[in-house]
Amino acid sequence: MNTASQKQLSLLRKLKLKKHREQLGVFLAEGYHTIEQMVINKKLVVDELFIDFEHEQSEGLVSLLESGLDAARVYGMNKSTIKELSDTEHTSGWLAVVQIPASHSLDDLLALISSAIEQQTVDPITSAANPILLALDEIQDPGNMGTIIRTAVWFGVQGILLGEGCVDMWNPKVVRSTVGASGFVAHTPAKLEEALLKCHDQGWNIMLLDGSEGATPLSSQLPSGPKVWVLGNESRGLSTRLKEIPEFTRYRIERQANGVESLNAAMAMGIALYRSVNFS
Repeated sequence: MNTASQKQLSLLRKLKLKKHREQLGVFLAEGYHTIEQMVINKKLVVDELFIDFEHEQSEGLVSLLESGLDAARVYGMNKSTIKELSDTEHTSGWLAVVQIPASHSLDDLLALISSAIEQQTVDPITSAANPILLALDEIQDPGNMGTIIRTAVWFGVQGILLGEGCVDMWNPKVVRSTVGASGFVAHTPAKLEEALLKCHDQGWNIMLLDGSEGATPLSSQLPSGPKVWVLGNESRGLSTRLKEIPEFTRYRIERQANGVESLNAAMAMGIALYRSVNFS
């Protein structure tokens, strides 16, 4: 196994910053299980793997190579170097440079979903007649973003619209929180109001998660057909402008007991997706 060069170490340091990730078109993934899932999913291209020298003969490395990782792209480094590069306090000793997949335009994403429905290749977990998109309005916490992406994959969501002000989905903390689900769901940077109105015009139900009074209880009968669930900022919630658009419907998750003011954003989205998939 080759030793990581100074040039490679310089690249790894740069990938902690968004501007360098965007310039270079790659991001940093950390942790064996995250990297393993990416290799197994084959949705992303792992350019290079960097490991603590102590993992050179490990079963984990053997498994990754058997899953298709190129042995020539595996590099070793000592424990102190990998600790310096790690985004965690206690590093596992596994880092990977991964290519950022191309984002889709909204028109392309909707066309892909329509084509998948016609060809009956939509994920079998979700009904072909009821595809689901997520739209995120200023989700800024990396842990929340990663959990939302992972939850979206679990429930067969077809795409994620990323509104302005959202945390970079290739941020190391976001990637780590997805535990390998990064890149599995198509993503589209979007001006949310414009994008959601376009979806509505094409027959999608726009469904806002809003905890305020006056919103429709989530336990009520949900509409059939394609859905876009919209989730707002962790502290401020949805933007006022989105809540004022009459074509959009607000839904709230009914509180069952006192003691907390609100639900975590990722938890709320998970509940909404479960309700959509199982009871629509």
